[in-house]
Amino acid sequence: MNSRIIVIDDEPSILNDYCMILSPPREGEAKRREVAALEAELFGTAPPREISSPAESYEVHTALQGKQGFETVSAFRNSGNPFALAFIDIRMPPGWDGIQTAKKIRDIDPDIEIVIVTAYSDRNRQEIVKEIGTPEKLLYVKKPFDPDEIRQLALCLTRKWDLERKAEQHRQYLEHLLNSVRRLKTLSISSVREVLSAILNEVLYFVNARKGFIARLEQDNKILIEIKSGELSPKESDMMIKHISGHLPEVNSISQIEGVTVFPLRNGFGNFFVLVSDIQPPIPEEKFELLRLLLEASSEVLDSVSRQERFLRNEKIAAIGRIAAGIVHEINNPLTAILGAAELYNLESEKLRRLSESCMEMLKDCLSLTESEYPAVSLIPQADSERIQKKMMQYYSVIRDGAERIRVLMGNIRSFSKDSEHFEPGLYDVGEALEDTLMLASNALKYNIIVHKDWKSPLLARCDINGLKQVFLNLILNAGQAMAAEGGELWISGKKAEGKVIVSVRDSGPGIPEKIKERIFEPFYTTKSEGTGLGLSIVKGIIDRHKGVIRVESEPGKGSVFYMEIPE
Repeated sequence: MNSRIIVIDDEPSILNDYCMILSPPREGEAKRREVAALEAELFGTAPPREISSPAESYEVHTALQGKQGFETVSAFRNSGNPFALAFIDIRMPPGWDGIQTAKKIRDIDPDIEIVIVTAYSDRNRQEIVKEIGTPEKLLYVKKPFDPDEIRQLALCLTRKWDLERKAEQHRQYLEHLLNSVRRLKTLSISSVREVLSAILNEVLYFVNARKGFIARLEQDNKILIEIKSGELSPKESDMMIKHISGHLPEVNSISQIEGVTVFPLRNGFGNFFVLVSDIQPPIPEEKFELLRLLLEASSEVLDSVSRQERFLRNEKIAAIGRIAAGIVHEINNPLTAILGAAELYNLESEKLRRLSESCMEMLKDCLSLTESEYPAVSLIPQADSERIQKKMMQYYSVIRDGAERIRVLMGNIRSFSKDSEHFEPGLYDVGEALEDTLMLASNALKYNIIVHKDWKSPLLARCDINGLKQVFLNLILNAGQAMAAEGGELWISGKKAEGKVIVSVRDSGPGIPEKIKERIFEPFYTTKSEGTGLGLSIVKGIIDRHKGVIRVESEPGKGSVFYMEIPE
């Protein structure tokens, strides 16, 4: 509460009276009452009326002239410590009078409460109000004044000043909140990552901080950083996670944990938290209340964009699937012709080889003839049937392998474009499917890759087992390819938890950069020179049909891990 009061009067005795009324010396007060009581008893006068010490304590400053008072008000306001109230006498010769002083003070401090005090009535209230202005912050008191009246005015007006400041501060907070919500809801953003970035910026701006990040809490209580501010170093973020990791699952409201302020941001697509390390206390409770509204609005925006992003992704995949189905149909016919022609070429090349060998035998009988007599003799040195046959087989292999690659690609595209009616769930052992898939992939895995298995059969789930085998095969082969150059380790685990079967495939490969990780499930997106970009799209489509979830965690140099969750 602002308890600063300035009294401007040209009589030192009156200034002393104000000080005694508004800031009396506490130590001598009991003695003063005792002396007054003795005087009353000795002289037979009425005992003095008991006046209790004022409940409020004020910081009183005085000035003997208007200009001096104005300069004091100006200095305090410039230093960030404005006065809440000024008592100003009207007549203060030889300098400024009270009206001029009040007007100049009002010019530099429109918020200060002013009480005009005078023993004369030569200036009426309407005239005073007209010259000073702001009548709601102006009172008029005549001398001689009652001490209780001065105390009451000081109490009411200083509290009025505080309430108005709080109301103005609340208005600013509310305006800030509305602007933040308006920005969030009108930004042209279509991805969850962009929404999280905007939310982080708004929260940091709202609490006047610079260092923070948004994290997602996984089901195994692992904390993943989704987005962080540029001011936050990796070391600082790691330290923040270390401090709050054990507490985050229990956080349901704005909390302070080990110097980190945690703001929960929950929505239907995951548990997100905003963590800020450099909030300067104290933060008014009313600001936190408005911040809760901001977080609620942020959650709504995040939900909306998450749904939109998922809908657009599904629509995009469906459109690509329809196009792909048509492409497959158009390509399969000429592809079948190419493969058939390649086989016929292979058969005919064998006939041609036998014919050429017979001809060469016949030509050998003509070696005594000269080239002019029989031109075919010149072909004998060039007729190496084995070499010709080898080249023809190489050409055949190129045609066959190329066509076969196209056939496999068309098969992948066909799988990608299949409709949901091909989904045939049943109760199967996922652990057995993992064993079968590993056996199938064993030849593709290099000898310098060590496989670790961690699951117990039966690991039962209601699923399309053939679809899951395709998921496992794609992920295992991708992991093997990632480690093909230098070898490594592959960990495959499966377990049941919270009504779900959770399978993870982790490798010790080079990891996936952040920019690539965001797009790996997009159809036709690939970083491989010979990849089709459909493998992980098909994987995600199969998991989506199971109403499950697939996600990836990876850092460059630290390998990758794919998690799959499907209902039992």
